[in-house]
This record gives sequence, C-alpha cells and structure tokens, in this order.
Amino acid sequence: MHGVTGFAESAALLVCAAFVLVTICSRIGVPSIVGYILAGIVIGPAGLGLIAESAALSSIGEIGVVLLLFALGLEFSFEKLVTLRKHVFGLGAVQVSVTTITVSLVASLVFDLASVSAILIGGAVAMSSTAMCLKVLAGANALGSAHGRLAIAVLLFQDLAAVAFLLLHDAMSGAAEGYGVITVIASATAVVAALFIARGPLQVLARWVALRGDPELAQLLALTIALGSTIVATSAGLSPALAAFTTGMIIGEGDARHAVENEIRPFRDLFVGIFFIGIGTQLPLWILPSQWPAVLVWLAIILCGKTLIVFVVARLFGEALQTSLRTGVILANGGEFSLMLLSVSSTSGTVAEEFAGPLLLAIGVSMLAGSLMIRWAGSGLGPIDIRPC
Repeated sequence: MHGVTGFAESAALLVCAAFVLVTICSRIGVPSIVGYILAGIVIGPAGLGLIAESAALSSIGEIGVVLLLFALGLEFSFEKLVTLRKHVFGLGAVQVSVTTITVSLVASLVFDLASVSAILIGGAVAMSSTAMCLKVLAGANALGSAHGRLAIAVLLFQDLAAVAFLLLHDAMSGAAEGYGVITVIASATAVVAALFIARGPLQVLARWVALRGDPELAQLLALTIALGSTIVATSAGLSPALAAFTTGMIIGEGDARHAVENEIRPFRDLFVGIFFIGIGTQLPLWILPSQWPAVLVWLAIILCGKTLIVFVVARLFGEALQTSLRTGVILANGGEFSLMLLSVSSTSGTVAEEFAGPLLLAIGVSMLAGSLMIRWAGSGLGPIDIRPC
C-alpha cells in the first residue's frame, strides 16, 4: 500500500489511531504509553503502512522528551541533586558500567564482535527509557517514593552516559575530528557557566510572568525557556534533554515553579505521546519470523538481566530489599537513547544490521512490557511487595 502523503493526513491518522488505542488501554487499565506505541506499529511501515518513518515525526517527539526533562528539572533543585549524588554518580555509574561491561564481554565472546561494536551494544542495553519511566511513575504518584527517587537518580546518570556513548560512536566512525572530545568538554563548561549566569534573570522573568497571571504568557515563557536551552545545547554538541533538565532546575528554585509547571504540562503530554508513536513506527517487526530466537534472548537480557543487576547493585549500596527490587523492575527496559545509539551505529556500519535489528525490536518490546512493569512496581501492587524478615 502506498503511504498516505501530506503532513495533515499523516497527523490525522496519528491522532485517530492514538485516540482509539489509548482509549482501549485506558479502559483495560494499561498505561497510555502502550497505546501510543501500538498506534505507531499499526499505522507504520510494519503494520498497515499508512505512514512511513518520518524525520519530522522524530523531531516532534524529541520535543516531548525535552519538555519532560524540563518538567522533571522543575521538581528538583541543585541541593536535591547534591543530596542524590551518591545514587546518581554511585549507583547510576555502577549500574551503567556493570551492564555495559557484562553485555559487551558476552557479545564479543559469543559473536566475535569488535570491541567498539560490543561496547556500543552494551551501552544500548544499559540505558532505560527516561521518558517512559517518568511518565508512568508520575501517573502512579510514585516519583517521590524511595524507589522512584532511586530510579530517577540512575536515569540521570544514564542520560549523561548516553552522551559519552554517542561521542564514542562519532570518534570510532570517523564522524568526529581528533579534537572533538576537547571541544565538547569546553562547550559543556561554557553552557553550564552560561546557565548559572542566567539563573537570576530567568527566575526574575518567571516570577514577573507568574505575577501577571496570564496563562498564555506563562505558556510561551515555559516553551521559550525549555526549547531555547536545547538550541544552545545542540549548537554546543551537548544533549538537549540534559540542558532542558538543568534549565528546569534553575527555574524550579524560584517562586514561579508551579505556574510554569502547570502551563507546560499539556504540551509535554502531547509531544511525549508523539515520541512514543514514533518509536512504534521504527520497530522492524518484519525480521521477527526469521530472527525471533535472537529477539527473545535480547529481551530476556534486558528484562531479567537488568533487573538483577540493578537489584544487586542497589543492595550493595545499602538500599532496602523492597526498594532495590522495585527499582530493578522499573529500570528493566530499553530506552530512547538505546534506539538512538543503535540507529546511528547501524547506519554508520559500526554495528552490523544483523545484530542491531533484533536488539532494536527487543528494546521496543521491552518498552511495551516495561510500561506495565513500572506501573506494577511503582504502585506497590502484587507479589513484588516483598518485606524482609
């Protein structure tokens, strides 16, 4: 079937499919993210073929991730980040390192992959979906719980690590020059310094808009600040999501936090939904008949292996049994950075397509299953409610 042309027609199909499937998911108690991903699968190239993979769709979806991280930043402060430093730079670093090293060694020994390809595959498996975890935890009112805060801390380090993995890919694929890493470090320092300098004026501006009581003005300010920070970060070669999170923390330390947060929420939810529809359109379901054993193996590694690693590491860091297990289940999924890293690695030839394809599909399935697992773990329902004797 020929793809339907025209942005308006594609948008109408997206909205209709999402409405139907999200409504069904809502009626049966399944997180809305499942409906969004299924909508992308149904109308995408692997389903009815009504729309093709679209760069515009991916770009719009990335705005949702940026707004989600900006909203998360509003909930944090630099003091809170310092308080969580043990978990961000301790637990998070160990989880990413152990997962990456373990998967890399297995991939290298079993499939005789080059070290760089194995490391990139290990890095992709180590990542979890920040957007999905935050959205489902927020829906379960679990962001402030012990396991919610622990998961967020690990996710923050994963976002930092994702930048390092993308840099490694660029360096090894020849896309970056010899001075690329030095340039990025200098750019990161400059951006952080600029954000700290702008801290006072941004808070004053947000407070002034909040006092005026104009919702439209507050919406424009929130979007300008969130998206403006990503422009600065992108031009400096940095992660837009991390820049949005940092900017959100700056605004969150002022008095206008609630006003900005309330006005940005509708935009955030809409664009995050589009992001997950885009993920559904990218899943290579056509490889399933021939490569289903590989998909199942990768799925088991992601769901079971990551749960075990996070659980053990959290226990070693002194976390309670129940908190450690819940956190492991919450993070047992692939993420948006996993898909991005595998996609660019496959395109550049750094990771062969026969390895990237099954893992891409397993990550997508893990996100479908993960949305249910996160809600289960976050809400405290079911047999996961283990209490030590």
